[in-house]
Amino acid sequence: MACSIVQFCYFQDLQAARDFLFPHLREENPGGAVRRDASKTTNWEDDGWGAWEETEPQEPEEEGNTCKTQRSSWLQDCVLSLSPTNDLMVIAREQKAVFLVPKWKYSDKGKEEMQFAVGWSGSLNVEEGECVTSALCIPLASQKRSSTGRPDWTCIVVGFTSGYVRFYTENGVLLLAQLLNEDSVIQLKCRTYEIPRHPGVTEQNEELSILYPAAIVTIDGFSLFQSLRACRNQVAKAAASGNENIQPPPLAYKKWGLQDIDTIIDHASIGLPIV
Repeated sequence: MACSIVQFCYFQDLQAARDFLFPHLREENPGGAVRRDASKTTNWEDDGWGAWEETEPQEPEEEGNTCKTQRSSWLQDCVLSLSPTNDLMVIAREQKAVFLVPKWKYSDKGKEEMQFAVGWSGSLNVEEGECVTSALCIPLASQKRSSTGRPDWTCIVVGFTSGYVRFYTENGVLLLAQLLNEDSVIQLKCRTYEIPRHPGVTEQNEELSILYPAAIVTIDGFSLFQSLRACRNQVAKAAASGNENIQPPPLAYKKWGLQDIDTIIDHASIGLPIV
């Protein structure tokens, strides 16, 4: 049995995402002179002659090598998530996130191809000391009868070191936030609907599962969809009226404690057969 890797998209400007998430890795011009912003006008009196001189690197050689290594492997220090429909990708680090969306563009050879470009970048709504530990892109289907089955919009679920799980729109707008367990989120997973394939096996409904070091939390997919849709409508009405007072409903969830286990790194929701 053989398989092949098929390329379906490119990244248009991944360096912009890196510079936003890692400000200290912004490239410098040869010789150590910091790259200047061409959009800013030059002021001789404010800068003085010293600002135009090439600065010598102040870092030791060992730190410079570390910086070069991090500059080439910065994605390994980020949290990544790609939507199953390939219409959104999330790159997050600490309190910041970059949302990439696909756009059809012509290449240098005149061929039309799909490229991921930055759709939104900014700081997430977090409390002091919180950092991103996990992210998940969930496409939500439209309820309109005229819908062709493609997702209406994509929700970004983000887990944090504080135990909070927050839900965002593609534009970085916070829809819902809830503390489900007072421990760091290890992993987020979503199980989609599945019809019965064998006798004695029930249909598997949608479900969001959150893994913690000593607990697993599950949220029913239908109730989560209703809550997210209500929050999205409230956000749209608040933006139209100028009222920022939004009261999202609490999520209904189930929690299981994991005892006598040293370390957990992964989990899977496989459903339950008929007994």
